[in-house]
Amino acid sequence: MSDYPISDIVVAITAGSLLFFLLCAFIVAFTLVFVRKRQQHKIEKQQIKDLFSKNLLEAQLEIREQTLKHIGYELHDNIGQIASLIKINLNIIDLGAREKAEEKLDETRSLLRKLISDIKGLSVSLNSDRIVSTGLCEGLKNELDQIKKLGLYQVEFHCVNKNIKLDPSKAIILFRMSQEILNNILKHSNANHISVNAEVYAGFLKLTFKDNGVGFDIDEVIKRGGSGLLNLRTRAKVIHADLKISSTTHAGTEILINMPLTNEFNN
Repeated sequence: MSDYPISDIVVAITAGSLLFFLLCAFIVAFTLVFVRKRQQHKIEKQQIKDLFSKNLLEAQLEIREQTLKHIGYELHDNIGQIASLIKINLNIIDLGAREKAEEKLDETRSLLRKLISDIKGLSVSLNSDRIVSTGLCEGLKNELDQIKKLGLYQVEFHCVNKNIKLDPSKAIILFRMSQEILNNILKHSNANHISVNAEVYAGFLKLTFKDNGVGFDIDEVIKRGGSGLLNLRTRAKVIHADLKISSTTHAGTEILINMPLTNEFNN
């Protein structure tokens, strides 16, 4: 016979059973909480994706609007002006004065070459599909080549990793940001030297733009509601990039875009 009284055995069995059921209840409760948390995580993850898609779409629509404005500006102030000069030259050519006529024809040919080059450059610059297919570095090189042709700037460009793989939407936004920065340099900086550097380091794409222009007071520009800076910051936020602007009056400007290459929505 057992040395333990029946009552003790019953108590032990009851306590063991109770402990077992409590353990089962804990496991079930823990599992339910885990499943609920997992579902919540999936919902939040989808919300982040939806928000990213919404912000991306808004940025793309904004870029499209600004691109159309850029086309209008180029057609009116640049290409239109050259076309007008060509028309004037053709109208004033005096075939009776052979030497002067040849000079005007040479000048007109030169203007035509510039017109064709500018139209080609504008076409390449505006072609988003080309930016995706040829890559960011090639797109930046084309932009800087167009600036070089002006003959007003010393231009340096370094792309350490030429085959940078980017999400197409992010690549387009990065390229349009780069165009905005370069356009601001041409319009406002009074610089004669521009340098652009692109490199991949520690899982980040780092784009650096420098000029030796007059610089500006960042706080003052923001107070005045500078749309250029706000656009850059908005677009950087959309692609999860860090944007840093360093500028000192009469000492030039440096703009750094640091974007993670990992896709945070894959996991």
